[in-house]
Amino acid sequence: MSEPFGDRLRRLREEQGIAVSSLAPLIGISQATLRQFETGYIKSPSLMVGLRLAQALHVDPYYLAFGEASDVLARLDAVERRLTAVEQRAEAATTARRR
Repeated sequence: MSEPFGDRLRRLREEQGIAVSSLAPLIGISQATLRQFETGYIKSPSLMVGLRLAQALHVDPYYLAFGEASDVLARLDAVERRLTAVEQRAEAATTARRR
C-alpha cells in the first residue's frame, strides 16, 4: 500500500527538520490546516498550496501528490537520447561531405 499524502508530507517535513510553525506561513496557510493535511483530515491541498508545499520541501509536486516519480524525467531522458542520435547523424553527414 502506498504512503498516504499526509504521512508523506509529514515525513518530508520532518526529514528536512522544518517545523509546522515555519512551513505553514511560508506557504500561506495556517498551522492548523497544515496539521489537518498531515493527519489526513483534509485529504489533499489545492493545486497552488500543493505546488508551494513541493517547492518549500524541495520535491517534485507529482511525488508529493502521488508518492511516485513523475515520468517527466523519463521523457526528458528519451528526448535527450534522440537529440544525441540526431547530432551524431548530422556530424557523420558533415564528415562524409568533407571527404
